Amino acid sequence: MRDKALKIIGEKLSEVLSKSGYNKVKAENNDSTSILFAKESTGSGFAVNFEESKNQFELLSCEVENGRISQGSESKVLSTWLFDPHLDTEREAKDIAADFAETVRGATGKAGSKKIAKKKKKGEDEDSASSLFLMNRIANIFPELKESLQQEKESYENFRGVTFAREKALPLVKEVLTSEEPKDKFKKLCTVFSNLYDSGDLDTKAIITIVFLNAIDDTTARENIGAAVSKELQIAMKEAFKLKGKKIKPEKIKKKSTFISDTLSAAQAQQTQQRK
Repeated sequence: MRDKALKIIGEKLSEVLSKSGYNKVKAENNDSTSILFAKESTGSGFAVNFEESKNQFELLSCEVENGRISQGSESKVLSTWLFDPHLDTEREAKDIAADFAETVRGATGKAGSKKIAKKKKKGEDEDSASSLFLMNRIANIFPELKESLQQEKESYENFRGVTFAREKALPLVKEVLTSEEPKDKFKKLCTVFSNLYDSGDLDTKAIITIVFLNAIDDTTARENIGAAVSKELQIAMKEAFKLKGKKIKPEKIKKKSTFISDTLSAAQAQQTQQRK
């Protein structure tokens, strides 16, 4: 099933990346557990690896030279998905393919409408660390959000990530995280949260922990979420929950400060202090 999953993922990524000038590097030049795409004009690329020891697919951005990932270059993990070749099926492989495709769309600057791109600063919509990127990923899990998300982008010059998360996405996210049903959506949410908490900016991290995860009060539900997310997010959600309901006093001097980033900064400061 591993090889079949790689084929499904490869075909989906080819469909997306070919539009941006990326070509798939021939399989004989790479390990059988990986796929590599390269853009000759820039030397940039994307790779998909399957880690046998972890039963996990990884999507990376990388530099490519002579049909291989450049030695000495630093690759960045963009997304990870658990996949057990003995238990999982084509359905899970297609879910991974769809997620990876959405991720590379953002990384290659194809996310967001042209109308909004003209209004915003360069790369803001397409930035895979932004709150808009997070909401795009959540809208893939809950298609009923897509219309509202499009309206939000068309109505406001600056995307209101916190407002949209609280007013539109939270009711749907909270229901799934609390009930753990449907299980596929629960798993996808935990994966998206783990990946984007690791790579996201402060507002993205805070939306995940303070808006979404802090909304879950049920102890059993929080334990189930903690078991499904990354270790880093496990720690962050515990520290953020300690601040629930408390008023946070921001630092007097802070560039581009927002309430949500101040709250996250306070949580991280408390976490650091406890480790000492």
